[in-house]
Amino acid sequence: MTVLSRDSLTVRVTAAFVLVVALVAAGLGVWLYGTFTGEIARRDDIALLGKLRQVQTLLGRPDAAALVRTQPDIFRDTMSGQENSLVRIVAAGGAVLADVNAAGARYPVPRATGAAPGPEAIAAWQDAYGTPGRVVAGTARLDGQPVTVVVARLYGDRAALFALYRRRIAWAGAAGALAAAVLSALLLRRGLAPLRAIAAHAALVQPATLAQRLDVAALPAELRPLVDAFNAMLARLQDGYARLSGFSADLAHEFRTPVANLLGQTQVMLAQPRTPADYEALLASNVEELERLARMIESILFLARAGRDEVVLARQPLSARAELDRVADFFDGMAEEQGLHFVCEGDATVAADPALLRRALANLVSNAVRHAAPDSAIVLEAQAADGGVCLSVANAGAPIAPEHIPHVFERFYRADPARGDAHGATGLGLSLVRAIMDLHGGTAGVRCDAGGTTFTLAFPAPRSRASGPAA
Repeated sequence: MTVLSRDSLTVRVTAAFVLVVALVAAGLGVWLYGTFTGEIARRDDIALLGKLRQVQTLLGRPDAAALVRTQPDIFRDTMSGQENSLVRIVAAGGAVLADVNAAGARYPVPRATGAAPGPEAIAAWQDAYGTPGRVVAGTARLDGQPVTVVVARLYGDRAALFALYRRRIAWAGAAGALAAAVLSALLLRRGLAPLRAIAAHAALVQPATLAQRLDVAALPAELRPLVDAFNAMLARLQDGYARLSGFSADLAHEFRTPVANLLGQTQVMLAQPRTPADYEALLASNVEELERLARMIESILFLARAGRDEVVLARQPLSARAELDRVADFFDGMAEEQGLHFVCEGDATVAADPALLRRALANLVSNAVRHAAPDSAIVLEAQAADGGVCLSVANAGAPIAPEHIPHVFERFYRADPARGDAHGATGLGLSLVRAIMDLHGGTAGVRCDAGGTTFTLAFPAPRSRASGPAA
């Protein structure tokens, strides 16, 4: 059973809906009550004015003076439903000629405004018990003499009717709010069922179920953007987990080879007594494997730092031609062993971190030296392009197969796995190149044709404010 708290969306929306319903019901009830009571009061005032006119008519009869003296109650009983009216007839001098008031109620006597007063001449009053009443005065003639006729009435029955009507409105409003609370809670529970399905699906997410997606077509239009984002998140998680799993497997494989070499060589050497020269050769071989491990660990740490934006660039303007000449001089000896030579062309000013730029160029040139056709040229070129600078390293030789091109910058990816360790490569060089270019806001690319392979480094235009120094 679900326990609803104050933080529950169902509780909050239901409370807000009930509040709105209650306010609307209260406003409607007040309006209906005001309309009803106003109409009743208007009709009672019309009846009171009619009673006044009836009394004025009776006073115009020839025998009216005798009726005033002998049968004053006839003036109260002239209209059906007005038996509890109060009638007072006052002479011009102030003498009370007749006063039909069995209960002795005291009420104000308003000023007579003429023979035909309107509703505005009616005054309100209350008796000693708080019962509301209305009173009006008008002029008439009795035996040719002017008199004042005062007609009043208590509306105790009307007050009781109004009180009953108020109670019914209150009960109706409360019942409506309660019904709104129950119905809105049920509707909200049903309407939020897709959200509960999303929550249930999210609770089941684990590496083995990342491929499952929520069906967007079965959901309301309002939830489709949320589900689209959720499915996109699952896709990113699936891709990231696949990459992490692949990276872990590749990392284990890459470490297994040098560790196995170190362990095998050492075990063979220790299996029987050896000469100092043998041990020296073993240590030299172990140093090579350890250096390869050190380079791999350093590259992995750099990629991890670059992925978390922990590398701060010491960006400065550099001569691209000078940097190309520098890296060509460094690899010149290795290139000559294979009959290769370097050709440096073009020049431009590039805003980059010197150490990282040289590292990226060194990785590309090292890769070109390993895969270039013998007795060919490796062309290093710098040129301005689209406000930035493009550096390229091109070598002749067998081009990269089209199916491998989208993956060449991935970690531990090798187009020819059988040649992976032939030159001590770690499989991280091109990944480092892409990470360095990402840090500079540029891009690393590759294109192939029948003549060979060209790697490019596209640096953006210099920023108006250079980055701070490296930490």
